Amino acid sequence: MTEKSPPSQSKNLPEPPSFPLDEIKAAVEKVRYGSVQLIIQDGRIIQIETNEKRRLI
Repeated sequence: MTEKSPPSQSKNLPEPPSFPLDEIKAAVEKVRYGSVQLIIQDGRIIQIETNEKRRLI
């Protein structure tokens, strides 16, 4: 009995930049109060989200 290896699911995904340090740094510098979240898929950063809070005090 032979085992079939699972098909690679990342074949159809575009190749992202190697490691977006500049984009992460810019997102962190932009947020005064809040958070920066990295979305990772298949071991690669695919999205950077920022959430900014406004302090009214």
